[in-house]
Amino acid sequence: MKMNASERIAAVVSLACPDRVPLAPLLDHWAAPYAGITNTVLMNDSEKRFNAVLKTARDFRWDMTFLADTANTTLLKLGVPARIKLPGRDLPEHSTHQFDEIGFMTDEDYDVLEKDGIVALFSTLIPRIYPEMTIEQALMDFDCAGKEIIEQAIKLREKGIEPAVGFVTPGPSFEYFCFARTVNKGLMDLRKRPAKIKSAGRRFCEGILELAVSSVMQNGIQRVFIGMSRSSPVFLTSKYFEEFIVPDLDFLVHGLIDANITPVFHCDTNWTKFLPYFLRFPKARCILELDSFTDIFKAKEILGDHMAIMGDVPSTLLAEGSRDEVLDYCKRLIETIGKGGGFILSSGCSIPLNAKADNVMAMTEAVEEWGWY
Repeated sequence: MKMNASERIAAVVSLACPDRVPLAPLLDHWAAPYAGITNTVLMNDSEKRFNAVLKTARDFRWDMTFLADTANTTLLKLGVPARIKLPGRDLPEHSTHQFDEIGFMTDEDYDVLEKDGIVALFSTLIPRIYPEMTIEQALMDFDCAGKEIIEQAIKLREKGIEPAVGFVTPGPSFEYFCFARTVNKGLMDLRKRPAKIKSAGRRFCEGILELAVSSVMQNGIQRVFIGMSRSSPVFLTSKYFEEFIVPDLDFLVHGLIDANITPVFHCDTNWTKFLPYFLRFPKARCILELDSFTDIFKAKEILGDHMAIMGDVPSTLLAEGSRDEVLDYCKRLIETIGKGGGFILSSGCSIPLNAKADNVMAMTEAVEEWGWY
């Protein structure tokens, strides 16, 4: 029986076979060149950003799309505790944004978070990072962004396209602390003040979970992005992962699932060594999104009967490969990772800014040719 996009995604998460492998590349900055606008416009004009997203998703016949959340200046300023460098202001207008991670969070700010919670921490950090922005303005911006997402989700669904996530979290508290403190200081803090990291980290997760659940209840997008890169085995040993990351993930994942929300683990860098840890989370309730550095075939072997897998056409292939190479890789993913269901074909992290449109279309051609069950 033919399914709509929402039904396909739901079937995949439950590890059932949909009618076809769903297609959901991670879209942000590539929407700008494809739609014929600059990244300056994409990042700062909500209406034009959404129109670019909608055009891209419709032209390539995607089942699900991100709302270019990671190319939204407002959300990036509020969610990432590092000073943003913007195209058209600090960088050429067609380039992607960058972050200047100089360590705005002090040792004492852990106490602020532990004692008074996440809003108090944001109230401390935001004016420090952006002196022109008050916490009152930040809260107003957050509210406006939330209302825009509600409207955009409705418009997407009217066109038969499922919005990907209803909230983007930085992931475990260590991920946020690394942005706020710098990676080096974040890693040192695990050794110098482990008890403080655990207690402050729990307060951080409590606040983020509350924000995520309340946002999803408003916008109706029952999936939440959990950012994971600096907590990978590229940065941490198993000992530190088990001590500091697993408790945060347990708290976030079970809190989201209790609210009937699907956690989406967005795993940048190579997570192959840590894949068995994901078996601890409830079966058929999560999505593991991989960026092409993790061995997705090993992920299928370990987790294929436990959680949905999403990925992982490499950015290098989309930018520099041929259409036939993209088709061949997508066919391999569909026939191997997609065997038996539980698979969403996607890009390996974001579609790169220099991706070829023919290569992006090859992903569509692949699911339409080989993705039917």
